[in-house]
Amino acid sequence: ARPLLGSGGAAALLKAPLAAGRCGAWRGFASAAPLETPPIEMIRNVAIIAHVDHGKTTLVDQLLKQSGMGIKVTERMLDSKDLEMERGITILSKATRVTWNGYLFNIVDTPGHADFGGEVERVLSMVDGVVLLVDMVEGPKAQTKFVLQKAMSHPKMKPIVVINKVDRPQVRELGEVENEIFDVFATMATSDEQLEYPTLYASGKQGFCARTLQEARAPDRPTTMLALFETIRDSVPCPKPAEVDPATIAADERCKGFSMLVSQMDRLPGLGPTVTGKVFSGQIQKGEKIIAKGLDGEILATGKVKEITIVQGVTREPMKQARAGDIVAVSVTGFIPKWTQTLVSHKDVPPVPCMPIDPPSISVRASVNDSPLVGKDGKNITMLSIGDRLMKEAMTNPAIDIQESPQRDYFEIRGRGEMQIGILIEEMRREGFEMTLSPPSVVKTLGEDGVWMEPWEDVMVEVDNEHSSMVIERMSQRGAKVVDVRTDGDRQCMKFEVATASFMGMRGWIRDASGGTAVIVAEFKELRVQGPPAKRERNGVLICNTAGMATSVDLGKAGRLGPLFITEGIDVYPGMIFGENRQNELDIDTNISKPHDGYKKAESHPPAQEKTLEQALAYILDDEKVEVTPKRIVMRKAILDPRERANAAKAALKMR
Repeated sequence: ARPLLGSGGAAALLKAPLAAGRCGAWRGFASAAPLETPPIEMIRNVAIIAHVDHGKTTLVDQLLKQSGMGIKVTERMLDSKDLEMERGITILSKATRVTWNGYLFNIVDTPGHADFGGEVERVLSMVDGVVLLVDMVEGPKAQTKFVLQKAMSHPKMKPIVVINKVDRPQVRELGEVENEIFDVFATMATSDEQLEYPTLYASGKQGFCARTLQEARAPDRPTTMLALFETIRDSVPCPKPAEVDPATIAADERCKGFSMLVSQMDRLPGLGPTVTGKVFSGQIQKGEKIIAKGLDGEILATGKVKEITIVQGVTREPMKQARAGDIVAVSVTGFIPKWTQTLVSHKDVPPVPCMPIDPPSISVRASVNDSPLVGKDGKNITMLSIGDRLMKEAMTNPAIDIQESPQRDYFEIRGRGEMQIGILIEEMRREGFEMTLSPPSVVKTLGEDGVWMEPWEDVMVEVDNEHSSMVIERMSQRGAKVVDVRTDGDRQCMKFEVATASFMGMRGWIRDASGGTAVIVAEFKELRVQGPPAKRERNGVLICNTAGMATSVDLGKAGRLGPLFITEGIDVYPGMIFGENRQNELDIDTNISKPHDGYKKAESHPPAQEKTLEQALAYILDDEKVEVTPKRIVMRKAILDPRERANAAKAALKMR
């Protein structure tokens, strides 16, 4: 769990409510009475995984509500980030503690979008079982396969299948969804035991779960989630402590060979660097000495345990002692833990092995906002403030990497995809930051033989049959290789291998071409020798050549040339892009802020096609940037002055 604690000392936090932070407005410590870890045989650690919008967070709401803990549950309670609530998706993995009939369930709600796969990967090391949620009507989607593959890579992971939304009016053939799910398991399971999974039928919205479809649709169907509680208890094994040399345990009498893998990282005001993860062995108390070890067993840092906490429901509570098998948050002093490190209590305790996280595949350069309107909307406009915020993000997000330029004039943000980087920039924008962003580019690696390597991706696209040929044709033009095509009713699922550079910008095109019905999943595959640069197809743009305020009269005239990206009343400046030239690939400079005497009538034109941050990044070319402020997301030329821009273009032609 990743709540941010309010400011003040650790003692004050025992009474004060948590301030709104990276995970929203979580509550503070409910009481100062420390909790204790129950016997390990009474613990179950389980993650909820699913395709986007198949009901993960709603299901967790019902488990909290029906656990008997007396929690007042609100809708989508764990999705406490503003962007999670707005987009209806889970962005951050969040662990919560649920007690039921003497058992302790540590339940982790995970994202369903591939761009946030780093959140899924890092929490799977903490759990012993997964609840795979599948929509009764939609069946296993492309994203379902992505998150399930991550879980099945752990051979001892115990899956539970919950077919959700059985109360939906649409009906599939009896056994059809179940067969589709088994086919997915058959291709991904790493052991025969993973194929022997229980299947339940539920409605997270209605708050019930049954063991058969007939029982779920009967007039006297169950009214609670009892079947799911019991199945987690019976099917998911209790945690198995890691083995520690008896001599080490004897030498470490107080902590008995404590070890904990850094699975989640936060920097909590009042508590400092805080690691959330599973205790693999031993036990730990507040005030104990702690050691950070690398994967090779090297001692990297030493410090002390400042506080041990857990999140029970949605309330952060202090812990007296954490023991093997439990998932807790340990705040430390003296050093800042890092990903893949293991916290241990004795120098002879071995580090916990962990699986690597897929590397970042695309990057965007963030620099100060140098437009004429700098400072008008935001308060954080310096490179120092931008860099400080980005470095804090890199500390808590393993899928984000930040590199500072040698000249210190920009920061390179590396991530999994356009959405992940877009979410980070959107958060910063709402925090009062202003910046300019370069077009996205791929993260290349120099091979041992001196050859540049670029990332390739496995891309799954699911569209209606009528759109499949169009998608295949466009992907083939981008150099993609068709690996597999499967038809399921009126939908087709296509799998491609494509260079990340060639796939950039295709998400938006496929969604537009399919009327917003496409499902797209892209996953890092491997590094290959860099190929020729991908061709970018785009028309010219309409560019402002005068500062002022856009008028409806001038926008109406410009609208004859193509779609507009801004509305009237927007402050504009020379070099700012306000529309597209549909007639050809030439850029057109024009004035859209002339003063009018009121006698000219504004021409009618279609509504402005204002672009989101992800759409703007996918749209711009190498000589363009995106200006981001708390109130505006606009595209602009990198060189604002038209004469300087023309001279730079001539110089570039001579260099070819």
